Amino acid sequence: MRDETLLLAQVEEFIAVLAQCQRLGIRVVSARENELILELPYDEAIIGNPSTGVIHGGAITTLMDTTAGAAVLCAMPDFELCPTLDLRVDYMRSAKPGQSVYARASCYRVTTNILFMRCEAYQVDRTVAHCVATFMRMGARGLPSIKHMTEGVMVPDFSRLPKPTICKDFRSVVEGLQGSQDFQSLVAAIPYAQFIGIEFSEEGDSQTFKLNRQESNLGNPKLPAIHGGVIGGFMELASAMHLLVSQPIPKYPKIIDFSLDYLRAGQDRDTYALCEVTRQGGRVANVEVHAWQDSRDNPIALARAHFLLEE
Repeated sequence: MRDETLLLAQVEEFIAVLAQCQRLGIRVVSARENELILELPYDEAIIGNPSTGVIHGGAITTLMDTTAGAAVLCAMPDFELCPTLDLRVDYMRSAKPGQSVYARASCYRVTTNILFMRCEAYQVDRTVAHCVATFMRMGARGLPSIKHMTEGVMVPDFSRLPKPTICKDFRSVVEGLQGSQDFQSLVAAIPYAQFIGIEFSEEGDSQTFKLNRQESNLGNPKLPAIHGGVIGGFMELASAMHLLVSQPIPKYPKIIDFSLDYLRAGQDRDTYALCEVTRQGGRVANVEVHAWQDSRDNPIALARAHFLLEE
C-alpha cells in the first residue's frame, strides 16, 4: 500500500498550480491508492441557468477532467503527467444549488500507451454525472516529476476578480432573443459564460463563439495550455447557446450527454467554436461543435452533445 499522506501532498501540489482549479476553489478531499476525491464548492459565479441556480455542466466537466487526470498520480507507481485524449460525460441529474459537488475517480485499465479512467460526480444524496476518459502516457517525453511541473509556478490570486452578475429574469432574456438578435445579452445573463470569458463573434456569415484568453482558464502551467475542462465547458455552453438563438420558439436546453475529443493542446490564446445542429426533434437535439485557435481547418477539439429541450 502506498503512503496516503504522501499521495495527498502530491495531489495537492498538482492542483495548486492549475489556475482554473484555484479559481473554482477545487480542493482535495482524499487520496489513496487508485482513488481520488475532489470537491467543487457551490458558487453563484458558475451558475448555468440563473432561473434555477444550477451549476453549469462545464464546471462539472472541469471537476471530473481534473479528478480523472490527477487520479493518475494515485494509480501509477511513479509520477506521470498524462494529457486527456477524450472524455464522455453522462449527466444523470442537475446538481442541487447551494451544495458542493464531489468527484471520485479511479483507473480501470493501464496499457503501455493509454490510461482508462472512470469518474463519478455526486452530492450527498445523489449521483450528478458519470464520466469515462482516456489519457495518453507520455513516457520519456513527459515531465519526470511533480517538482518539474510545479517549480517556479506562481498562480495569481483570483479572489479580487469581479464577480459575474446574476440575471434576475433569465426567461425574459431568452424570450427576447429572436426579436432583438441581441445575442451578447444572453452571454451577459449566464454567470458561467462570464466566468470563463465567452462572447459572440461574427465570422463571415457564421455565428461563432469566442473564448477570450484569460490566465484563470489555464491548466498545464508549463506549456501553458487552457485547462481541458474549460475547453469542454466552452464547447458545451456554446452548443446550448447556439440552440437558444437558433430555435424559432426558444426552449431551454438541458444537457443529457457530452462527448469530447482533444486533438491538440489549447494554447494560451483566444479560442473559437462553431456549432451545427445535426438533428432536432420535439424534445431532443444533437449538436456538433468544432473548436480552433489559428484556423478552422486546424481544430483543437471536436465535441457532440445531446440536449433535452424544456419549455
